[in-house]
Amino acid sequence: MTSVVLLIAVVIAAVPWALPESASFVLPLLLIILVFVLTVQQRQELPSLSVFAGGLIMDILTAGPLGYWAAIFLLTHTLAALYRKRKTPREFGELWLAFAGTALAASVSGWGLASLYFVRVIDWQPMLIASATAIALFPLVAWPMRRTLGLEPATIFSGRR
Repeated sequence: MTSVVLLIAVVIAAVPWALPESASFVLPLLLIILVFVLTVQQRQELPSLSVFAGGLIMDILTAGPLGYWAAIFLLTHTLAALYRKRKTPREFGELWLAFAGTALAASVSGWGLASLYFVRVIDWQPMLIASATAIALFPLVAWPMRRTLGLEPATIFSGRR
């Protein structure tokens, strides 16, 4: 179920929505919210292979460098899995903060990978805009997902297990 949700979201995010040039990374980077929450949730784990495949599909659909979004999604998945293994209680604010750190790591890595790919330092502002947008929209995307995916409030949205 979680893999299907991710793949549908990848196809929707790859549609050309006529966004301005400065917002070109916003839709693909919003997918890291989905990867993060699906990895952190307790009921069923998002397989790494699905995350990798979702990234490759995003690369193909957006005609980007093959492996670019796959690497960003896998980094997000890895950091979320590390967060999931922690034994301390998880409040929503703590979850949001963990996502913010993950989003910053993903965007800096994405900027670095793109700079390596183009063999020059690329403009960092589009990635910063996308990262800030993902962090700001995290509650709007993550909160409804707990109902859509059948997550119990106690699994990721409160301190109880």
